Amino acid sequence: MLNVRRRGLTIIELLVGLTLLAVLVGLGAPAMGTYLQNSKLATAAASYFSGLQTARTEAIRRNTTTEFVLTDTSLAASDPANNASPTTSGKNWIVRTGSTGAFMLVEGKAGAEGEGTAASAAIQVSSSASAIQFNGFGAAAGGPYTINISNPSAGACGGTVRCRRIIVSAGGQVAACDPAAAASTGDSRACPP
Repeated sequence: MLNVRRRGLTIIELLVGLTLLAVLVGLGAPAMGTYLQNSKLATAAASYFSGLQTARTEAIRRNTTTEFVLTDTSLAASDPANNASPTTSGKNWIVRTGSTGAFMLVEGKAGAEGEGTAASAAIQVSSSASAIQFNGFGAAAGGPYTINISNPSAGACGGTVRCRRIIVSAGGQVAACDPAAAASTGDSRACPP
């Protein structure tokens, strides 16, 4: 009698393996989608937070008034520091110093960066002010201010969608928090009352 070794998989074994793989992918896809949407929120919040910190730092460094401005004006436009139209729902932001008509651009960021095209941008911004001024001591004139960042295409804030809020105190301190987190449970992500 010949001893023949068989190698490979039968069609049944292959189909069972593919079925198990399809079930696992199907179970993980919704969680991955939620993760990606929350990642967009976190990235946008980090961008606005960084811009506010830059504005405050430049105000102190230069010992002059510096503005953080929300705008929908393209950063590719001619002289965005002077031609930006401030808006409380601006997806782009700039940091500028100087005075009306003679502003100098310090830094800027397009809100749709990292999301493909501007038309596909899912992040929505709502601020209590279109421009936040920091004086030479780093204090925010007229503060406190809030910037709410949400992603309506991912769903309502709370639950699995973790929206962000950035708070600028009158003293100029910048903090990020999660408006859906409960401070009463000791959650460190919660916004101050």
